[in-house]
Amino acid sequence: MRSVQDLEAIINEGLRTALMEETPDRSLKVLLEHLGKALNGERTYIFEQNGSGGDDNTYEWVADGVEPEQENLQNVPPEVCASWYRNFSIGRHIVIESVEDIRESEPLQYENLKRQGIHSLVVVPLYDGERIIGFYGVDDPPVKSLEYASNMLQTAAYFIVSSLKRRDLFRALQKRSYLEGRQSLEGILEGARTGIWTIELEDGCPPRMYADRTMRILLGVPDGIGPEECYRHWSERIEPDYVEMVRETVEEMLKTGRAEVIYPWDHPELGKIYVRCGGVPDKTFAKPGACLNGYHQDITETMVTRKKQEQSIMELLERVRRANSAKSEFLSHMSHDLRTPINGILGMLAILEKSQDDPERQRDCRRKIRVSAEHLLSLVNDVLQVSNLESGKPAAAAEPFDLRTVLEDCVTILSPLAEERDVLLELETSGLRHSRAIGDPLRLKQVLMGVIDNALKYNRPHGSVSVRAEEAAFRDGTVRCRFTIEDTGIGIGEDFKDHIFEPFTQEHQGARTDYNGAGLGMSIVKRLVDQMEGTIEVDSRVGKGSVVRIVLPIRADPAGEARFEEKERGDIAGMQVLLAEDNEINCEIVEFMLRDAGAEVVTAKDGKAAVDAFEASASGTFDCILMDLMMPVMSGYEAARVIRGLDRADARSVPIIALSANAFEADIALAKDAGMDAHLAKPVDIHRMFQVMSRLRA
Repeated sequence: MRSVQDLEAIINEGLRTALMEETPDRSLKVLLEHLGKALNGERTYIFEQNGSGGDDNTYEWVADGVEPEQENLQNVPPEVCASWYRNFSIGRHIVIESVEDIRESEPLQYENLKRQGIHSLVVVPLYDGERIIGFYGVDDPPVKSLEYASNMLQTAAYFIVSSLKRRDLFRALQKRSYLEGRQSLEGILEGARTGIWTIELEDGCPPRMYADRTMRILLGVPDGIGPEECYRHWSERIEPDYVEMVRETVEEMLKTGRAEVIYPWDHPELGKIYVRCGGVPDKTFAKPGACLNGYHQDITETMVTRKKQEQSIMELLERVRRANSAKSEFLSHMSHDLRTPINGILGMLAILEKSQDDPERQRDCRRKIRVSAEHLLSLVNDVLQVSNLESGKPAAAAEPFDLRTVLEDCVTILSPLAEERDVLLELETSGLRHSRAIGDPLRLKQVLMGVIDNALKYNRPHGSVSVRAEEAAFRDGTVRCRFTIEDTGIGIGEDFKDHIFEPFTQEHQGARTDYNGAGLGMSIVKRLVDQMEGTIEVDSRVGKGSVVRIVLPIRADPAGEARFEEKERGDIAGMQVLLAEDNEINCEIVEFMLRDAGAEVVTAKDGKAAVDAFEASASGTFDCILMDLMMPVMSGYEAARVIRGLDRADARSVPIIALSANAFEADIALAKDAGMDAHLAKPVDIHRMFQVMSRLRA
């Protein structure tokens, strides 16, 4: 990544080159060319809003071999860029890594960009104060430099707005005669905080400065001030370190015909301000010496904003540096964390093969293989869960469940870990008055197990973990449940408390060896709690233990008692099942489990074979279809749609259950859209699969 100094150097060079041009129009064109080449883009451009609400492409630069589009992009309808302006209104810019990403969400903009052959772009808004006047951007920079392009464009945006204002001023001057436009021009210049001056450097005389009304306001001098005193007032208040720079700029004006300088100036009332001055020689001056005509603009607000932006860039670079460091550390740790259980599985398999005459050793090996495999699966699930939560979408599930049952399940699942570590695990639910609820029990279980699992892992032998659930409040059918998990573990240092919810972080590097894990558990818990509109607090002392308090809003279920009268059992004996699975090992496992439970099974190696088997069967033959999603010839999605579309009595009613390693919410939604009744993630929980099959059984 380029440094902030490089970014500033590139921008400054572009601004310096642009300022050398005679007119604002030329300055803008030169700057667009500089930015386009610096960013390796195909096209840079400026769009301004017109009086009818549309957008006009007013300036454009294109690389060699690229077709210009400026003539084709006049009065672009407001609806084309409507979504961009909504982002601009809240201070956001636009980064599109691939135009195909907006094909569905922004069809009008997609067609507009696709027609121009654009693949990616960065667009930055142009603000006149708080008013959005348009935008400018670059097409098709290298994807890896999109963030860099965004920073560069935002840094130059203030110069572009200033140049557009200057252009408007110059155009206003051209349209009016000097006498008619003088009063109006002064009003415009005052609004732009730009004064006009004339400096006479007559040989043998003190320098004289003649200032217009706005210039006198900017200098903080009275209207009746004399030209010599006005010059002294201006020159003596230039910050000492910049006096030589201003003098050299005056010499450059006289030598080259034009120059500009930015310097700090001591205002008599406002204190230190920043000024941009530029001028040209007055060739009509008839006296010995020289005369200059120019402008004086207060750009303090722009400079302050620029400094803030530079600070933001520095902070962004630091965040990127920390993120890259965290990712590198994460990859290093994950390499170790993944290889450790894999090594254990392979080692136990080798011992298993050599222990044919030792049943006890074989049982021990199988147990350790299962533990290693489950740990490996938990690591993979954590990484995938973090990726899934990046979207920030709230959990959409709203199903009836029992709070006490969820808590008891968490304790039951984690009891073996507690026993293994010699830690007492206790549950207290007497404070729950409304046990029946409607919501997402899976998300709740993930939150609780994540915290309890940490409390067990980072505990000490003969320690304890207490889990307490109670109602903090009940209003309008919603219970605010407080879950308190208290442990006697190693505790958390004060310095680490601020980082406990960051992904891939652990306080002690040895923790990965002593306690396992990828450093993702608490970051996942925090994201889930935020999605459920709850709060989480952590109190801890090193060597004394930790207390985690989670408060979640949970909707009470008034019909809860009726819902829980009978527990689902999952009896599938006698069912006729069509199993579509292309992986031979997975097929063999599921087929064995089904037959062992008393079901009859017909297998198909791809989606097309599953469709053919269903079509060849008599109506009502199959009680259930288990469908893998990713298969050759025809996917599970497509096969489900074909089956649902067949003209036979059972095509619409036969239960179709997806079995897939694609377990994100988007995959579940796609399965539902394809006509499937349920989605089970691999590795398949056989007991859960039997329950779902039994529930869907006609």
